[in-house]
Amino acid sequence: MLGKTLLKTWQLFRASEPDAGSLQEPFPYRAWKWLWQQAPGVREPDLFDRLDAVDWDVLILLDACRYDTLADITTNAVVDRARSPASATPGFLSAANEARQFEETVYVSANPQSGKRSPSPNCEHVPVYETEWDDNLATVRAEDVYDAVRDHVGGDRPVVAHTLQPHYPHVCAVDGRTVPVPGGVHPRFFADEWYHGEKLQAMLANGLFDTARARRSYEACVRYAWERASEFAAELADDGHRVVISADHGELFGERGLVEHPVGVAVEPVVAVPWVVFEPETSVETPETVSDRLVALGYAEE
Repeated sequence: MLGKTLLKTWQLFRASEPDAGSLQEPFPYRAWKWLWQQAPGVREPDLFDRLDAVDWDVLILLDACRYDTLADITTNAVVDRARSPASATPGFLSAANEARQFEETVYVSANPQSGKRSPSPNCEHVPVYETEWDDNLATVRAEDVYDAVRDHVGGDRPVVAHTLQPHYPHVCAVDGRTVPVPGGVHPRFFADEWYHGEKLQAMLANGLFDTARARRSYEACVRYAWERASEFAAELADDGHRVVISADHGELFGERGLVEHPVGVAVEPVVAVPWVVFEPETSVETPETVSDRLVALGYAEE
């Protein structure tokens, strides 16, 4: 409640309409964010430790996916919580590079940040944002990332699939087609042309979109991201691959008076990320008798 009250206060100082791409966050918001950025970093991040403990074949990173949102909407998996080392993709990539986390991997990325900040000097970087960018959606579809990943799975290197969803702009699936979330937050629906090219954080901080609406739009995009990722992970697991689904960071909708995913801010919803492992299909000895099958179901022998 306090965070949202602070956010409404910052919005009283909203910026005037600038040229496209130059909208500034209100000064009180920027000052408040700066104070958070001076606080200690993420305490006890464990995402990389978890990855080191699992012999994974494919890692799917859902960009900007909150742990709690995915845990709430998912009905076909139990979602665990991990802690990312960073609150935004630049910091995540820098931390991965420093930790040599993705050495000798194939890093298939829909996020252009990986072209500016290498996740590892010794990874094979596949920039699908250069070949699969959809101008109408203003993003790269998750299914196009997974198509590129298929070309590398089964080789001698683990594969990272860094998708853009549920990062803004928000898309979802309607009748099998990937479209902007109807009524959601997407440039296609902006009435004023000067919104185009603006950063979501600046628009939310200025009150150009209601945070409740932005969150509902985001949740629709999380459903899309999970449906595509879980279908692909199940397909790979059937083929004998271990797949981890996680995220580089989360998202904020007014918590602590902050929005989107500011760099260098260790607030729980933006560093708590999902953790789901799809284990490879293996053959299991089939119980032959009724008694054996009862035991397999957990019934004690009488």
